[in-house]
Amino acid sequence: MNKVKRIVVSSLAMAALLLIAINATAGVVTNVNIPVSGTVVNPCNGENVAFNGIAHFTATMTFDGAGGVHVAFHDNIHVTATGDQGNSYVGNEEDVDAFNARVGVEQTFVSTFSEISTGSAPNFVVHVDLHITVNPNGTMTVFFDHFTSNCRG
Repeated sequence: MNKVKRIVVSSLAMAALLLIAINATAGVVTNVNIPVSGTVVNPCNGENVAFNGIAHFTATMTFDGAGGVHVAFHDNIHVTATGDQGNSYVGNEEDVDAFNARVGVEQTFVSTFSEISTGSAPNFVVHVDLHITVNPNGTMTVFFDHFTSNCRG
């Protein structure tokens, strides 16, 4: 191979390696607000509590060259709630987590937030399943469901 051809081939190889490195480290940022609502039971007093609010979700996805995805996410939820016994509550939560997976795989996490009574009703804790899916095209979906509660007193 002549010297010019070696330089061209070496340059192309270096450019390819650089592109792979850039793509492997470049992150895709997702930043969404997701409405959340539902009804849970305050297990301390049996009150049915209807809540609604916003879950703010941000995530950074980094794809490697082998079909894997590395996700770091942060979410915070703020809700207000009213019970059928006339009690009012405010709920807040914040989580930070990360996971490694292959595209197309769903990951499930449990998020916990406190429902704090604004009056004399007992406080309680709500647990919600948070499902994150990274589709093969790189689109991330987030879904909250399965709300349960525990008495905090």
